[in-house]
Amino acid sequence: MDRTDWPWRYLLLACDCLIAFGCFYCVDIPSALQTEIQSSHDDSNCTGSSSDNGSCCVECLGLGPDRYNQLYAVFSWTNAFVVLPIGVLLDRLGNRVTAILATSLATLGSAIFALSVTPLFKMTSAMFPLMMISRGLLGAANGGCQLVQDRVIAYWFPDKLGLAFGAIVSVIRCGNVLNFFLTSNIAKLYGVPMALWTGALMCGVGCLAAVGYCVLDAIGSRKLDRNKTFNVKSAPIQFSDIRKFPLSYWLVAVMISTYYSCFIPYVANGSKFIQDKYAYSRVTSSYINGAVYDVSIVVCLSTGLLLDRFGGRAISATLGSALSVPVIISLAFFELPPLILTICFGTFYSITVVSLWPCIAKVVPLAAVGTANGIAAFLQGLNIGLTNLGLGKIMGAVEESDIDNRLNKWKIALAILLSQALVCTVLGIWLNVNEKMKNGPLNGRHKKSSPTEKTSLIQSKEDEFYDSIDSGYAIQA
Repeated sequence: MDRTDWPWRYLLLACDCLIAFGCFYCVDIPSALQTEIQSSHDDSNCTGSSSDNGSCCVECLGLGPDRYNQLYAVFSWTNAFVVLPIGVLLDRLGNRVTAILATSLATLGSAIFALSVTPLFKMTSAMFPLMMISRGLLGAANGGCQLVQDRVIAYWFPDKLGLAFGAIVSVIRCGNVLNFFLTSNIAKLYGVPMALWTGALMCGVGCLAAVGYCVLDAIGSRKLDRNKTFNVKSAPIQFSDIRKFPLSYWLVAVMISTYYSCFIPYVANGSKFIQDKYAYSRVTSSYINGAVYDVSIVVCLSTGLLLDRFGGRAISATLGSALSVPVIISLAFFELPPLILTICFGTFYSITVVSLWPCIAKVVPLAAVGTANGIAAFLQGLNIGLTNLGLGKIMGAVEESDIDNRLNKWKIALAILLSQALVCTVLGIWLNVNEKMKNGPLNGRHKKSSPTEKTSLIQSKEDEFYDSIDSGYAIQA
């Protein structure tokens, strides 16, 4: 029986989806508690306290805007620079061990963040370093969890990559949305420490899901008599192997990097941009900005189903990127309703990322998926960090007091994001031409092959190296 015929793989997918749920819940906890974390004890503008008189003497931590943003910076850069060695480690240790390690690291990181605001460390010299350490651990864990998830679906769902990846994205986006619904309310009712310990609890759910995955994966592999080194450990990936990754992989990896770098920095700054351009309140602007994640919960799963049924991943990724271009132009230069533009941006984002990430598993050897995803995630995180840094320089260290000058700076910032979307679109066109010329797999549907049947990847001269690499990851009973 083939692994795609094992009915319990859908329960395994449910566990896989929950592995990174806690990470994504915790990623934006500082955003949900920005007032409490950033404001000072004597800040007259602080209104986030649970006390009736609005005083922040109990709840506010007084980090200030600079150190508050450093919490996000350390997460992004740690994620970028750690994800590649984690990808190599994943290929050596296997999915099960890496899943346990990554979720445990996420739980540890979130617990340290919660511990930093307890009476033992609150307002001491150790509080901020503990927060930075915790965000670094969470960034490393987040990268590991995502790589495990990608590699699991590459093995168990080669016929339904779109469905599986769409389900993962939908669940982790539920983590983002749930954070914004719960965290501020918990902090208001029970205090900031309880809100942060709730994040640690959510990461604990990821640990339990990782254990569930390990059990199901072991049972499934034993039942199918296919207990490969893929699930235990693999021979080390050599640099020469990476150099032989096909052109289609590198195009997909750079497309991921450029598209995320036009979307994520916008979401990070979107609330303030909407306030400045449309004169909405902070609460309304945040709600509109968060609509990108609300819509992605639905669109990601439906897009995955459609891609599994009809194929066309390279085409849909290019289309999603191309349609994002007029959205960014409209945000910068036209007075269209921001909610409509935000929903459109979230929709096109969902289509693009659900199309792109599963492409990696279709163009590299199965045992190299962890390393390949690690390279793509490294490029993604590096470019996002550089783009955010550029936007910060454009907007200035001090907010421009004149609204017209501020809006002109926003136009320049959005032009940077527009250039990323345009590069992604051009690379998408190149990818489709390459797929057409070489009869590649990215625009087709998954087809089961008999053991004696060669796939188009092996038939392609470009992919001859697959045979040599696959032989290096020999199946052991």
